[in-house]
Amino acid sequence: MTKHFLLSVAGFFLMMLPAHAQSHTLRVRVYNQLYNTVAIGSVRGDRFILSDSIMTSNIMHDGVPLKLIAWSFPPEAQPGMYRIVLGQTTYARVMNEAPQQLDFIFNGEDIRLQTDFKAPADSLKVISSEENQAWFSFLKKELEYSQQIEALEMEVDFYRDKQSGFNADSLTGERKELEKKLAGAANSYNLLQMERETFVANAASENSHLFAARLIKTFREPFRDGYLLAEERNASWQKEYFRFIDFSDEALINTPVISDKIFDYLVTWNRREYNTAQREEAYIRAVDAVMAAVEEGTGKAGPVYEFVLDYLVDGFEGLNMNNVLAWILDNYAGTLCTTEEKTTLVRKLEAQKMGAGTVVPDFTIDDLHGQPVTFSQASKKRNLIVFWASWCPHCSSLLPEIKALFSGKSDLEVFAVSLDSSKADWQQAVSDAGVEHFRNLSDLKEWDGKAAEDYNIYATPTMFLVDSNRKIIARPATLEELAKMLSGN
Repeated sequence: MTKHFLLSVAGFFLMMLPAHAQSHTLRVRVYNQLYNTVAIGSVRGDRFILSDSIMTSNIMHDGVPLKLIAWSFPPEAQPGMYRIVLGQTTYARVMNEAPQQLDFIFNGEDIRLQTDFKAPADSLKVISSEENQAWFSFLKKELEYSQQIEALEMEVDFYRDKQSGFNADSLTGERKELEKKLAGAANSYNLLQMERETFVANAASENSHLFAARLIKTFREPFRDGYLLAEERNASWQKEYFRFIDFSDEALINTPVISDKIFDYLVTWNRREYNTAQREEAYIRAVDAVMAAVEEGTGKAGPVYEFVLDYLVDGFEGLNMNNVLAWILDNYAGTLCTTEEKTTLVRKLEAQKMGAGTVVPDFTIDDLHGQPVTFSQASKKRNLIVFWASWCPHCSSLLPEIKALFSGKSDLEVFAVSLDSSKADWQQAVSDAGVEHFRNLSDLKEWDGKAAEDYNIYATPTMFLVDSNRKIIARPATLEELAKMLSGN
């Protein structure tokens, strides 16, 4: 490391510190960084919440490009996991893969890190941060244990499968040798699990004064006996799985640990040979187990309960598992509807009730000319109600496509309900899309409009294909689905 380099970095850090800093600061050196702008934000479950996009400072070190990131946490920043999004590698751009990123813990301290764009986590060096020194040191060792345990479990199952090919009464030398290998692998597998359990417990205890300890504790897992069959091990593990997760710890919401643990648990309920009905039935049992554990830790209300429900609803909505969503709605959504204002989660759940055959609410909303339009009086044989907004990029491309699809169809009407707050923006978007002949409506109240609430709108665009009696014919999620539905009628 050259003297020039040391002076450059020192000067940069001093320059970036405010004279009367009240916030804690993040300083990161990134080698081989391709981009001048990076994104920084917090992590909530499987979601990234953008806080800032900042420019990096560029220098060279021994011919290698080095970018310096400096950022101040806002005074109200809560303890939890934060993320730096560095951008995509060339390969990731071609393959449409996720960008390079680095997750780290913030808990009221200044943080100094060094990494490489090519492998942010693997090349990370924690220069200053007690939380992250403990956390990343733990993760490195934990990864080694996980890989070794997984390899041993595969070995156990391999020998178990070979053993099943022998006749039960066979006492050949080959079978005896196989049983010896199986016993050896099972014993090694069990011992390594116990060693890992001691390691995790000790790491949590030694760092009990840190936020990292609360995350480390969640890595404890039920014991899987290598002498049992794979299905028996899995059933025992599932039964005890949530024993080590403290669902009363609301701070865990601001990390990925709860959502990661639930995802890993749900995966164990799926089997390749299942058809859709069997898979949904298995997931319903899994949901019951998840919610039972949450309720035991938090009761039937509170931030963690709602967080877990939201995660489950998002996941099963993405998988189009409507029976699982209906089960969640019928069994776990009741305690959420306690205020007049519908939360996004409540809207997601209640939207599941709006299936084919449901009568949608009537509405009266002003058009672009300020004239009130009542749906039941203006509707035709078939009507498409599409909730959209000028600030929704996908909506801007969808509306002209709907226009082309509906062209020449006199028995169809489009009610385009905008969730805008600015009439000028709404009007311009209608003009840009060339859909002035639609029934363009808006109360300019964004998500808080009565129609948006009555129709449980939580995302744009959202479409309803409705008949003249206000009954839902279908709820197409894409233009392709809409075209197929229209061609079938």
